[in-house]
Amino acid sequence: MKNTFSLVVVIIFFVMLSSVANKVKANSCQDPLGSCLQCDERCKAKHGPTGQASCDNRNQLCTCYYTCGPPSPTPPHHKQCYGGTGLCSSACNQNCAQKYLGGSGFCESIGNSRLCKCQYPC
Repeated sequence: MKNTFSLVVVIIFFVMLSSVANKVKANSCQDPLGSCLQCDERCKAKHGPTGQASCDNRNQLCTCYYTCGPPSPTPPHHKQCYGGTGLCSSACNQNCAQKYLGGSGFCESIGNSRLCKCQYPC
């Protein structure tokens, strides 16, 4: 009886371990972002810190590669709000992260000015 119980415990352990190991792997998606200007910052602002930007130097087009897949059981995506920190600088992303909780930033040309635009969860 004791050996049977031990065997059952071991089998249950391996079943649980194999179910954890077989999690659904997320797909890799791509998002064309247009001009290569501030490619990496715009990619990370739109798709999070794991977004990987790539600029096609021949065509000067930015593509963002990011993890995507089936909807996760996590809480629903919060609405995104926008703000700014003034003129663009190399510290735009850092300034937005300091000013807005969960914020990220990128530079955007508006007329003749380059402004730092921040995106953050509302």
